[in-house]
Amino acid sequence: MTERFSKTPVALAIAGLFLTQPLVAQEEASPAQQPKEKFEQIVVTASPGGATMQEASVSVSSFSQEEVFKLAPRSTAEVFRALPGIRAESSGGGGNANITIRGIPLATGGSKFMQLHEDGLPVLEFGDINFGNTDNFMRHDWSVGLVESVRGGSASTFASNSPGGVINMISNTGESGGGAIGTSFGVDYDEFRLDFAYGGEFNRDLYFHIAGFARDGEGTRDTGFDGDNGGQIKLNVTQLLDNGHLRFFFKNLDDRVTTYLPAPVAVKSNGSFGAVPNFDASSQTLHSAYNTNVSTFDAYGNPRNRDVTDGIESKVTSFGFEADLEVAQDLFLLNKFRTSDISGSFISPFTDTFGGFGPQSADSMAQAICGSALDGQGNSFDCSSTSVVLANGPGAGNNYDGLALLNLQFDTELRDLGNLINDLNLRKEFNNGMTLTVGYYYSKQNIEATWNSWQTYIQTVDGNNSQLLHIEDANGEALVNNGLWAPSFLSWDWDLQYTTTAPYINLGFEIGENWLIDVSARHDEVKATGEVINSCCGGNTDVDINGDGVISGNTEDASAINGGFFSGGVINLNRGGAAVQAVNYDASNTSFSLGGSYLYSKELTLFGRYSEGGRAIADRLVQIPGALNADGSLSDTTSGYDETEQLEVGVKYATADFQLNATLFDTVTQDTQAEVTSGLTFIREYEATGLELEGLYEFGHGFTLQGNMTWTDAEISKDVFNPALVGKTPRRQADFIYTLTPQYQSADWLFGASLQGSSSYYVQDSNELKQDAYMLVNLFATWYASDRFSVSLNVNNASDEFVITESEEGFANPGDIIRARPLNGRTTNISLRYEF
Repeated sequence: MTERFSKTPVALAIAGLFLTQPLVAQEEASPAQQPKEKFEQIVVTASPGGATMQEASVSVSSFSQEEVFKLAPRSTAEVFRALPGIRAESSGGGGNANITIRGIPLATGGSKFMQLHEDGLPVLEFGDINFGNTDNFMRHDWSVGLVESVRGGSASTFASNSPGGVINMISNTGESGGGAIGTSFGVDYDEFRLDFAYGGEFNRDLYFHIAGFARDGEGTRDTGFDGDNGGQIKLNVTQLLDNGHLRFFFKNLDDRVTTYLPAPVAVKSNGSFGAVPNFDASSQTLHSAYNTNVSTFDAYGNPRNRDVTDGIESKVTSFGFEADLEVAQDLFLLNKFRTSDISGSFISPFTDTFGGFGPQSADSMAQAICGSALDGQGNSFDCSSTSVVLANGPGAGNNYDGLALLNLQFDTELRDLGNLINDLNLRKEFNNGMTLTVGYYYSKQNIEATWNSWQTYIQTVDGNNSQLLHIEDANGEALVNNGLWAPSFLSWDWDLQYTTTAPYINLGFEIGENWLIDVSARHDEVKATGEVINSCCGGNTDVDINGDGVISGNTEDASAINGGFFSGGVINLNRGGAAVQAVNYDASNTSFSLGGSYLYSKELTLFGRYSEGGRAIADRLVQIPGALNADGSLSDTTSGYDETEQLEVGVKYATADFQLNATLFDTVTQDTQAEVTSGLTFIREYEATGLELEGLYEFGHGFTLQGNMTWTDAEISKDVFNPALVGKTPRRQADFIYTLTPQYQSADWLFGASLQGSSSYYVQDSNELKQDAYMLVNLFATWYASDRFSVSLNVNNASDEFVITESEEGFANPGDIIRARPLNGRTTNISLRYEF
């Protein structure tokens, strides 16, 4: 493809919107003391090779390292949420984010319809693995030179399982040389972090980059212990050849972060929410230094001791390489390979409502539990009175009459989410302007996980180290024994493997001087094997859970739950063998994309694209009733894939001081899902129409305004299990989301604000309870004390807005307490950086 604009003024102007700067450069001054380098950037993510951002017939955006700083991110998801069209809910803390795009639904969690990549390959093949969200296993740090996103379009055919789009974190490679070291710490929260980066040449043809971070502390909310602890190191080495380059990658991530699950939140009105007495879910958690160790069982009855402070534990060791070579005249080979060992765990308190036992006063909780409880012989308890005392911590044994909750302890061990991925393609460029690309993609993704026997506790609603509660009936019989209401809720064991193969082809050609057209197709096939065991604790042997030498009441554990249910404080099980579901099926999907750009002038490009793509349903398919036959094959109710269709048309305009991209899109999405927290399953179709705007205006004298806005009109167009929802707006889907970043930069100072907001949205598909419109004000400022040393301050959510991203309840009255996940309240951070 001819690079028409590579030396024209428009190329320099466009780069103001998509600026890429090296993190550090030994020979250069600080960003405040040098002019911005502007150039036209080649799109490298999920799109035909060789096209610039101005030429490409896809919607693409990027953030450099300097631009990411202005967002005041506290997690990787908070970097993504400023990209146009991306809805990234970062209320889970340092991981467990829900991410979607262009009105495509968030029926459950993760990032089902879009993939998160590092250097052009997915971190996980499936973005919504149960308790294995992709963002759990990636961190944004100084190793990343550019965050690039492609929305819709060619993502359907240039990547598997990502019909909605791809976000790609692209590594610094060290060409410019130099390094940096920096520290940061929370002013109003407990965390200390060290970052470093260094790159340069071994010799003229061999260069490297190494970067990483280490941190320790409670994190952005009070937990009572240091739950954010660990770090990452990433290294790449590049060998230049006469006909291209070879690049080798290494990554080691060993990190723990506390994750925040739905917790008690007060309803002020329909749309406005806040803290409950003694607990603010936006700055506190229901974790506790008094309740950090859990004794439980795996799915086979083996005892397990678990540490609640592990939170989301992420361990990744990966090695990969990239070969980009001209193997013959005008024939280019590109091969990307990575193998990764990935494991970890997920443990955190979840506020549940078994039998209507939602957050309420301790006395009413005790009466509700007593009224529905049966002892081991099936007899009722004496509920003429009940007593509630603190079971541990300060004042243990004292009466308690405050708020209480039922804590279902989510407890999952991710034994193996490792994968092996290779993407190979050959691109031939012809003299007549035609380009032909053929490729073959191979991926093997393991999903081996144990859902330990989840236990349920009754404890205080308290943001300062929640305490367990002991509850007795009028005769002194224990209904809740030292906090433990039921020792086993469920236990699953997942042992699955998914092998994906995908040949693909792209044909691009030029028509005259102004038209660029490409058409591409991809055929994905997935082979799924393994089994899932639905059990609890194994065998038919009662176990002394509390170790007092007596098997009684709810201190006993029992056999496999096969349709069993809790009856008050004593577990009442339908004892029997574990249910085993074999998984052994093949599924396939063919994707298609047709796009074109019209280069009207050096300042103006018009483009359009139609795409059809697919997403293998993966592990959640096992949870859909009737989806699999007894032998593991697919039933007639599913093809094993969900599909997305997208039509988009857009315009890209740029002058020396003004850039604007606008894209109109229409999307139809099928979604097959299972939701752990509610037990519901979904087989639906969604439709969405919308408009993305992204732009930059330089006022001069150091003043700049950059931002984006997305309008979306979405609805549920089909629902197999609940047709009454047809026509409703999908949960958590706002009409408008936006990010605006005004800033001022001088020789010694940079300061500004990142304004991120949303119009109102419904928190459930019933369209009753909503979150009002909001705007988060994130402030940033940097003082360049010298060419090499800078001090920065950023404040996230400066006005301390209380905003929920999701709620387990779809209806509530003012004064009610619901279970919801809010965004972080105000957090302030100071950082220092020295470049060398």
